[in-house]
Amino acid sequence: MRAQYVSLAMNLVIGLSFFLYGMKLLGDGLQKAAGDSLRRILQALTNSPVRGVLVGLAVTGIIQSSSATTVMVVGFVNAGLMTLSQAMGVIFGANIGTTITAQIIVFKLNDVIWAFIFVGVLMEFFVKRRTTKAVGQAILGFGLLFFGLYFMSDALSPLKTNQAFIDFLVRFGRLPVLGILAGAIFTGIVQSSSVTTSLVVALSLQGVITLPSAISLVLGANIGTTVTAGLASIGANVASRRTALTHFLFNSLGVVLIFPFLGPFTRLVAMTSSYLPRQVANAHTIFNVTMTCVALLLIKPFERLVRWLLPSRGSEEETKVVQYIDERVLVTPTLALSQATNELFRMGHITYEMVDSCRLALFENKVGLLDEVLGREDLVNAMQREITEYLTKITEHDLSEAQSARVMALMHAVNDIERVGDHATNLVELIQIKDDKRLKFNAGTQQDLKEEFDHVLKTLEEAMNALKDYDVERAHRVKEMEDRCDVMTKECMSRNIARLNAHEVDPQVGVVVVDLFTNLERISDHSDNIADVVLGVY
Repeated sequence: MRAQYVSLAMNLVIGLSFFLYGMKLLGDGLQKAAGDSLRRILQALTNSPVRGVLVGLAVTGIIQSSSATTVMVVGFVNAGLMTLSQAMGVIFGANIGTTITAQIIVFKLNDVIWAFIFVGVLMEFFVKRRTTKAVGQAILGFGLLFFGLYFMSDALSPLKTNQAFIDFLVRFGRLPVLGILAGAIFTGIVQSSSVTTSLVVALSLQGVITLPSAISLVLGANIGTTVTAGLASIGANVASRRTALTHFLFNSLGVVLIFPFLGPFTRLVAMTSSYLPRQVANAHTIFNVTMTCVALLLIKPFERLVRWLLPSRGSEEETKVVQYIDERVLVTPTLALSQATNELFRMGHITYEMVDSCRLALFENKVGLLDEVLGREDLVNAMQREITEYLTKITEHDLSEAQSARVMALMHAVNDIERVGDHATNLVELIQIKDDKRLKFNAGTQQDLKEEFDHVLKTLEEAMNALKDYDVERAHRVKEMEDRCDVMTKECMSRNIARLNAHEVDPQVGVVVVDLFTNLERISDHSDNIADVVLGVY
């Protein structure tokens, strides 16, 4: 008897290993095939909770893991990329998205799984195009996932005649608390509700589990899966800890709310299908969809509850050099690239403000802003190092051709943005020379500089917006604006030389003006380079 249990356990581990590896291949393959689509899905996130639910559902459906989605969300909130209310919607959606796995695995595909594996292997090893290889990887993962499921199901078949095990499961039906507790503990250990659900489906395929017992285990899995986000929030800021608490409360309170109605709920699920494995999957889906609808109706009080349970401390402020990039999402290159782009946009906004502060100091006598510009130069340099290091780490993962090109493009862009900061510090030095020597600009020179500053700032802003959205139309507009800047610079320089020749300005003023125009024109050049990155010319 003992040897039988050892053999069963070993076969179960083997089947589970195939299932987990298949699920990983499927998720990774879908991510690579989706490419920038996943980034665009995330960027579609707004303050609308319903839209957040759709985003969470879509992302979890692609990566096949609600735990991974919630860990990403914790990282995003920690970096300031999402607010708590936005994160709530995504978490609700992730709980629905994870039920897709259960719905897929209950299809009777045991006669065709070898075809999936065979086709997947052929595409994975004999196709050169990366996107097609990614599709092949997903197909191979799909086949291995089902192979693991059926292997587990066959391994569990001896339990159909094991009275002790049957009695054990019957207790779960009579005492649902035990089933919920067992499901939560097991899921907390393996950190995947999909694994628990797949085991329950495997048991149901062999007919060794009743629907009430299965529902108890699935409900427990919903609680256990929150452990992953909780671990990810350790050491993070209060906002990300609130996100992890949201996940725990949402899943746990859902189980508490449904618990008094388990009888009617079980009867409702039984009506959805005559096939037990499908009933198990439907129970998982119906529960999560229902709880999400309830949570959406009560999202404001729910958010207030979370904030009340985890109040922020006044001293707890974000002091990181970078706010949007998080190494915890490096395993998902599409999301990592999205974070890097957001961080680059933030860096570009800082350099824009540095140039704008120089304009205010020069024309509105706000010389106190110059020290801030010099201080921000250190921040920009630090951001360049952090972002470049992050982009380098992304390259250590398996990337599609488009993703590899995107990394290289962003590396070029980060250097151009840093150079804008350098030119802003040059402007500071020139403005300080003007003030120290009490140099005066005449009306014509001042007007030329104002127009040049305004045009350069608009060009830089347009370039950064083009980079953020990868907007080709805006990038072309930047190219046109830069051409106009070149013409403006030549005209202004010619007028400055004419004033010098006519002795209308002091020669020292003329030198400072030339250097001001030169630095402004170079800032426009770097904006043009950023546009080239969007256009794929670098």
